[in-house]
Amino acid sequence: MVRLIGITGIVISCGLLGIAKTTNLKTRIEMLEDYYELIIHLKSQIGYFKEPLPELLDKLSENGNSKGFLFLKALVDEIKEKGSYSADFWARNIDLIYKDSPITKDDIEIMSYAGEFIGQTDYINHLQHFSYLEEKIQNQIATAKYMYMKKGPMYNKIGFFLGALIGILLI
Repeated sequence: MVRLIGITGIVISCGLLGIAKTTNLKTRIEMLEDYYELIIHLKSQIGYFKEPLPELLDKLSENGNSKGFLFLKALVDEIKEKGSYSADFWARNIDLIYKDSPITKDDIEIMSYAGEFIGQTDYINHLQHFSYLEEKIQNQIATAKYMYMKKGPMYNKIGFFLGALIGILLI
């Protein structure tokens, strides 16, 4: 009886590991979509208000509680602390906010790209850079969705299958 309970526990725990891996894939999609929305908001704010960057980021950071807006809040705090904006602030805060998330290194590299041009070029160049960035993020979202559709069900099945296999070996 104890053996059966132990085997059931192994099957369930391995299955839950597979489900957790699938959840990470889904979370990556949600975070990329959130960052994409943030970039769209930032682009429209720059185009519409044409305010100084620190004020614009501060105003925009108050609009939500997702990872993207937490990133903006951390960026604004660093700008206030240092007294000015620097391109490396963007990349450093992206790394800080997204370090323990399912975001990949490629995602981080693309997300950090905005720091290279924001506040350093004129309005027309901002639009061109934002268009490029939007395209890159959309490609990452499409890739993440493809991985979720292909690998998500596989992770779920492999988790339970592995648990069942270990259970059979223990019998």
